[in-house]
Amino acid sequence: MEDSGSASPPDNGRIVHFLKRQAALMELAGLNAFRVRAFDNAARMLEESEVDIAEMSGAGTLTGIDGIGKGVAAFIEEYIDRGTTGAYEALTEEVPETLLDLLRIPGLGQKKVKALYETLGISTLGELEAACRNGRLRELPGFGERSQENLLRAIEGLGRYRGRYRYDQAMADARGLLQALQAHPRTIRSSLAGSLRRRREVVKDIDIVLSTDAPGEVGALFAGRPGVEVIARGERKVSVRLESGLQADLRLVDDARFPSLLHHFTGSRDHNVAMRSRALARGMHLNEYGLFHGREGDGDPVPCEDEADLFRALGLGYVPPELREGLGEVEAAAAGELPRLLKAGDVRGLLHVHTRASDGADTLEEMVDGARRRGHEYVAICDHSKSAGYVYGMTAADVEVQHREIDALQAERPDICILKGIESEVREDGSLDYDDDFLERFDLVVAAVHDPMGMDEAELTRRVVRAVEQPATSVLAHPSGRILLERDGFPFDMEEVLAAAAAHGVALELNAHPARLDLDWRWLRRARQLGAPIAVNTDAHRIADLDNLDLGIGIARKGWLTAADVINARSVDDLRSWARRRD
Repeated sequence: MEDSGSASPPDNGRIVHFLKRQAALMELAGLNAFRVRAFDNAARMLEESEVDIAEMSGAGTLTGIDGIGKGVAAFIEEYIDRGTTGAYEALTEEVPETLLDLLRIPGLGQKKVKALYETLGISTLGELEAACRNGRLRELPGFGERSQENLLRAIEGLGRYRGRYRYDQAMADARGLLQALQAHPRTIRSSLAGSLRRRREVVKDIDIVLSTDAPGEVGALFAGRPGVEVIARGERKVSVRLESGLQADLRLVDDARFPSLLHHFTGSRDHNVAMRSRALARGMHLNEYGLFHGREGDGDPVPCEDEADLFRALGLGYVPPELREGLGEVEAAAAGELPRLLKAGDVRGLLHVHTRASDGADTLEEMVDGARRRGHEYVAICDHSKSAGYVYGMTAADVEVQHREIDALQAERPDICILKGIESEVREDGSLDYDDDFLERFDLVVAAVHDPMGMDEAELTRRVVRAVEQPATSVLAHPSGRILLERDGFPFDMEEVLAAAAAHGVALELNAHPARLDLDWRWLRRARQLGAPIAVNTDAHRIADLDNLDLGIGIARKGWLTAADVINARSVDDLRSWARRRD
């Protein structure tokens, strides 16, 4: 770890990340399980809190947070002061930091990574890849030929995803940059641009467009941020690399040119080509410097106060940034056929929420109250079903206990409707893992495939379609099964699954977890065309996860969805009627 070398303390994200690294190294080193849990719990508590960790550390009040003891508080204080800690440095002498890279591989938990290191001396991705190829892993129990093949695919995937970042991770960096720039007195207007503004689920960099009459001063602030490496610095563009590895580009412009520059660098390339073509067809010329009369760009500029003026000058309705992918949005705007996209205020309830009854971190009461505080009209509790033993799936007896708890809590919380749901495992033959009579006890049944079981495309497609056809199925959870930057979706015919969902009135989940954002926005648009309903679900396993709804809404908008396409934009009575439509 590098010394911070700056009076500016690390932000919450960096502190939490460092705590997680410490906990992982402690477990790999075989240290006391209670001490490991102390760091794990502290990271979780701080990640969910809205406090300024550095400020509380400086005031000596961190131990006032539940789960933060004196030892962890002292560790955090040292990290804030030095950018590392003596305890962390001592651990890295005992356990290589590179083992943390191995933990990024799906299916490799801490016990397996520890076994690889202690038995075979494997401490890097390269060493693991070599061991898979030469068959050395066969020396360890649980690492057969198929396991080695899976590991090789996972390692290849990590290489393929190198240099790419999830939307939520990039936004965490981008917000801090934008807030600092907006606070500068010489900033006039500023905005994110590029793929982040278009709500792409995975991005390569951060683009910021800013108008100012003092580009040198604002650029100096950007280049002088703590922990950044300056890649290039000019009067109108500054590029830096952040500690996360992300590149951030700041483009500085006079305010009159802000709308056209923002539009240009929001992109995408195909959208910009379509816009330039429309300008030429109307006897104008469009580029990053503005919209001009005449086809060569040397005519008089067309005054545009903002992007809406730019679109209006070209005879178009305003195209929301999420839609600017060159997929017919310009033509739809010209014809007045752009959809009225889903908004946060349209979503009336939360579906697919977990509690401690299975693998959630918080109680039923805590999750319901979290939904109430966020103004939701209803919440569906959907813990895992009995076949999911690896996440404490619920037996029939467990379900009966939970239903009594829901009834009791409902009587105490009349201002929110608590729906009885379940995330039911899809068996190999496509059936659900409770019988039909038992499934009738639920208001909502979310069917989920978590293990493709080595099936080929045709077999897995049949399995998923049969799950959709089950009379009790209300929603198909995280349909493709993808994990962003870790694994691609399961191998099945998505077109056939979408058609089955439309035919049977089953909703496809848009899982708002930042590592999933599944169903992919490209398929969302197809689902809408086929008439398949969508459920924008948080799949929340802790209270803080409820706030992932905004990520899901962004992807829903990118998929051209309206409130009419989304089942949890309905009233609770309409939702219940819809869920019972197949009884």
